[in-house]
Amino acid sequence: MVEHAATDETIEALVASGSAVREVAISDDLDLVLVYRRDRPQLPRPPIDVDLREYDEDDVPRKLAAGHDYLSWTVRFGHALFERDAWWTRLWMQWNGRLALPSSSEARKRAHKTKHQYEAMLAVGDGDAATELRVSMLTHLARAALSDCGKFPQSRPELAGQLRTIGERELADRLDEALAQRRG
Repeated sequence: MVEHAATDETIEALVASGSAVREVAISDDLDLVLVYRRDRPQLPRPPIDVDLREYDEDDVPRKLAAGHDYLSWTVRFGHALFERDAWWTRLWMQWNGRLALPSSSEARKRAHKTKHQYEAMLAVGDGDAATELRVSMLTHLARAALSDCGKFPQSRPELAGQLRTIGERELADRLDEALAQRRG
């Protein structure tokens, strides 16, 4: 992907984010943000363990101003794998000190929606899907609790530790348990 980015003039930046670029014991996937100019590049489908999100360069500042949690997280913690003419570096310099915390109310809405999906998967007996949804639900709740306390949520494997620093031990334990169950 990095080699492709270097030869595709529409790609401004390719940034790795998530637990894969953090100092954590276990990372389940690789999160990538690709910023493009004008036309979305035609890329091969990434492997299942790569989450590739693509954004038009004109949309990125607007999304950051609106508090887009994923892009904000990427600006704060991501590592540029490729950037054309220091595009990502300039964006980082402009936004890093003024990123909004992720919306706790939005995180709670996502947790509520995910809880219903979790219960539906339990009801039909799909334990694997239910386990994934439980992790997702608890992750949303963790992010909400951290944002409420003025802490920027880190990657999923780091959330339980962060929760413990704000006194949310029960939620931290539930998240740790769900992650361990998922790893099987």
